[in-house]
Amino acid sequence: MLSIADNELLSRVGPGTPMGDLMRRYWQPIAAAAELDDNPFRTKEVKVLGEELVLYRDRSGNLGLLDRYCTHRRASLAYGIAERDGLRCQYHGWKFDASGSVIDQAFEDTSHPDQRFRGKCDIKAYRAKELGGLIFAYMGPEPAPELPNWGPLVWDNCVHDIAISILPCNWLQCQENSLDPIHNEWLHRVYTR
Repeated sequence: MLSIADNELLSRVGPGTPMGDLMRRYWQPIAAAAELDDNPFRTKEVKVLGEELVLYRDRSGNLGLLDRYCTHRRASLAYGIAERDGLRCQYHGWKFDASGSVIDQAFEDTSHPDQRFRGKCDIKAYRAKELGGLIFAYMGPEPAPELPNWGPLVWDNCVHDIAISILPCNWLQCQENSLDPIHNEWLHRVYTR
């Protein structure tokens, strides 16, 4: 049986936690590609390893994964406008590229171009890649490892059936439960009678 301290150590995955730092060194599946393709705004709110982010596909087809909130007025970028080269905040029109850099500040660029204000307003950004109909995020230190070409995701002549289930628990509970064969005969037998 884990102590409370060990359980906290293993189950907390937010920024700066030991398990969070470890899990950020691996590519994490965060969405199905169809979720962006079927969305006219081409954005999706995601919470990954305790961070509130927005995933988007720009009009050139490139993926971006940014902090959910604009650095200007904290408006949600989930309502942003996907453009050819980035995501534009709907509130005041600031545009961010996939690296998190501000590439356009409509008012500031025209009224105070000499102040170079945009260099002070970058946003947190992470790598995102698509493979086999899934979108993966890498949130760890550089250099990022290659996204593994895992067989079932890259096989030709097969059907990729992607299903998403939201489980109201942490990653450790999912892993423990998947390795526990005894719970099936007690918990699930009640529902199969």
